[in-house]
Amino acid sequence: MRKSISGIVIGIIIIFSLLMGSVIIRRVKANKQLAEKISHLPSFTLTDLEYKIFNSSEVKTGPVLILHFHPECEHCQYEISELLKEDILKRLNSVILVSGVPPDSIRRFLSQYNYTAYSNVIPLADTSGIFGDIFGSDIIPSVYIYGRDLKLRKVFYGEVKSDAIFKYLQDVE
Repeated sequence: MRKSISGIVIGIIIIFSLLMGSVIIRRVKANKQLAEKISHLPSFTLTDLEYKIFNSSEVKTGPVLILHFHPECEHCQYEISELLKEDILKRLNSVILVSGVPPDSIRRFLSQYNYTAYSNVIPLADTSGIFGDIFGSDIIPSVYIYGRDLKLRKVFYGEVKSDAIFKYLQDVE
């Protein structure tokens, strides 16, 4: 009797281990595919604040910083205010600000930061929610830094101080 119960328990443990192993292997493969997908600036199409289509293929050279944000997020507000007042913008070919709210809401939010004074700032609306699918994360704020060759150099999830971005951009150039 004890041997049969032990055999059943061992069998359950083996089956559970195999299932967990297959889940882990699938996740590792998915993460690897995502890393390959965003290793170069991925192709995406979003709407700018004038409701015109913007395609990432319009960006020909870097460095490029992509910031995924939400206007009501306090961390995003801080990050954008720091980003738009620092010398970071001078080091970037393009700063792409992506939010999941309508273009009018983005415009109202960014107007307090005088974003139109910077020709390299490109605010975009992701009202269809494809950003998370493309970049594999819906964490807000998220910062993606691409080098001159448009290869991914660094990803920051959550609030990051402008000093860290600035320091990292010195290494990217």
